[in-house]
Amino acid sequence: METLTDRVTRHLLKGLRHHSLISTFHRAEEAGLLTSTVLRGHPRSRSAWMVTDRARRVLTGSPRRDWKIIDRLLRAKCTPRHQQDTSFDFTTPEDDSAVDGVACDPPVASVPAVTARKRPRKGRQSGGVAVEPAAGSERDVDFRYIATCLSQQLPPPNPVHVAVVLLVARAIGTSLPNILALTSALRAPAPFLLIKAPVSHFEVCLGAMLEDGLILPFKAVLDDVLDGTPLSGRFQPSVKDRQRRLKTLSGKAIESTEEKKLRRRLRHALTDEPGPVILVDETRFALTPVVTETADIVFECGGFDRAMIAELMQACDGTPPSHSLMLMERMDFEPDHLSLDDIALAIRPDRDLEQTLSVMAMLAERRKPAEGETDKPRSEGEHQSDSSREKGKAKQNAKPPNPDIEIIEPVKLPQDATARSPANGDKRHAGKTRDRLLLVETLSGYGAARTWAFDLKADLALWRQGNLRWDEISTRLLLSGPPGTGKTMFARALCNTLQVPLLATSVADWLEPGFLGDVLQRMSAAFAFAAEKAPSILFIDEIDNIGSRQTSAASRSHDDYWTSMINRMLELLDGTSKREGVIVIGATNLPERIDPALLRSGRLETHIPIPMPDTDALVGILAIHLGSDLEPVLASAPPPLGAKRLRPAPAMDSRPLRRGRHSTVPNKDTEEEAAKGPRHEDR
Repeated sequence: METLTDRVTRHLLKGLRHHSLISTFHRAEEAGLLTSTVLRGHPRSRSAWMVTDRARRVLTGSPRRDWKIIDRLLRAKCTPRHQQDTSFDFTTPEDDSAVDGVACDPPVASVPAVTARKRPRKGRQSGGVAVEPAAGSERDVDFRYIATCLSQQLPPPNPVHVAVVLLVARAIGTSLPNILALTSALRAPAPFLLIKAPVSHFEVCLGAMLEDGLILPFKAVLDDVLDGTPLSGRFQPSVKDRQRRLKTLSGKAIESTEEKKLRRRLRHALTDEPGPVILVDETRFALTPVVTETADIVFECGGFDRAMIAELMQACDGTPPSHSLMLMERMDFEPDHLSLDDIALAIRPDRDLEQTLSVMAMLAERRKPAEGETDKPRSEGEHQSDSSREKGKAKQNAKPPNPDIEIIEPVKLPQDATARSPANGDKRHAGKTRDRLLLVETLSGYGAARTWAFDLKADLALWRQGNLRWDEISTRLLLSGPPGTGKTMFARALCNTLQVPLLATSVADWLEPGFLGDVLQRMSAAFAFAAEKAPSILFIDEIDNIGSRQTSAASRSHDDYWTSMINRMLELLDGTSKREGVIVIGATNLPERIDPALLRSGRLETHIPIPMPDTDALVGILAIHLGSDLEPVLASAPPPLGAKRLRPAPAMDSRPLRRGRHSTVPNKDTEEEAAKGPRHEDR
């Protein structure tokens, strides 16, 4: 008797093969062999296929010759299929007779099945598959004949797709008693489904297959419930060719999400904008009861085992399951630690069963946990205790969420640094040290910015002593000015003055991925990382790239994109006030392009323009940059106009010369006269 797992497996595998056949039809359309017409009245917007005049001119009606011609036109290498060891049928379903694989000149019932025969009867044989010649003359080429030839050009099945199908079918078959329970759950107006398979990269691969229509009978747009990156990790596809939207959730994302936020997002997804919600989890521990106890149906399987690997090998290359099971038993191979990446690396064309299983065994052995480690599910209390125990260590060894954040640690100041630091841009002591310690006290030409930094230093000392609340301190600053006025240098000097780390990033780095979900994720990660390193300074350069919501639509396209960025920035700035220890400094050359909401109280409320330096400021700036080279530079300066320049004394020659009239060696009388000092006439 066929089990529910077998039934779901057969249905999903047939869908994969049908999708592969339609893809081959599209390749034939690009080669000029077929043409398609979209049936707009059809509920699934399918296509009707017809044979072109070029196909009738090129093809001869001889299957052996035409198979080579089609193979050359499609530019694909034909991979033979071992269909006599598999029970799967690589033909289109019978219920698709009028669309997607059906000829319209003349109409036919369906594409004939391609069956393997050891001894073909009448007709010609191509690639080990018997194909009956077309009715009529040998030049009679119709869609039935071309579809039969194209079925020989199907690429081998994707092992990752087949593995995901087997995992989904196993999860459904082991969690439900019959097919009626599955259909009743899927017919709900807004079902909340949880699919759990502890296999690495299961979430990403299943999301990609949902977008491509390989699991459900339609292509879907995936909306993340937590407003993060889609489950597939891809750019958002065009909604034009998508029929439905699905709300998805990642099990790995739930682990790092606050429970309060998770409840709010699920409530919005299930009630405010009701729709199907699919939670895909690949972790090996139990999720929070907020999702496990509230989901309508939980589909769960234990990952790969020997039986599933045997089914996978049968679907990919037609190997009988008994052969695979016998070889795995002899190798003592346990595939429970395999990932989908390992499946793609192991199952390759022109690789026999023994080589494939050997590669799988090697990859699985390298993924096993080391001694003392465990991958058993952890309870919520154990997870919290581990987090609290390693919180301090993780804070010290914290790594940036993306490589675009530059971490600048402050230079340790000596005890007498304040006494040796030149105040107010004094250049007399700026060149006595060659390392040129950069402090706010040594800067020149910043005006109100230096005053703000000194006030912040005093308030930060009171906050560390517990005498001042964080919300009473001015910790938001916007620096604006022409390029080259030293906005970044001010942030570096403030880092050393306050003795806190500086985290430097820019809006251009946030916009690098392009996709809105990735951009918002980088923005949130930057603020979260600054909170982990608190007290710290988050320096955001080129903040004007976020733009303004008041910009006209003609000057900036994709208003929803930029509005979402501004809203997220407002949310992060408001949330930073609740995270103590984060100082936010923004820098821009064009302050007029910033949204006014970002400059309100509680956000970047302090705006200090930095003008071009005057003469006194330039003297201080040169003193800072020259350092110990300042005195030699001043000594080499030319004298002012009108000043009498002293003639340098003649150089002394070490060679002994004779005393004479023109001798340059001074005699004794000359030395005594010089010792008495200048004469009265010279004075």
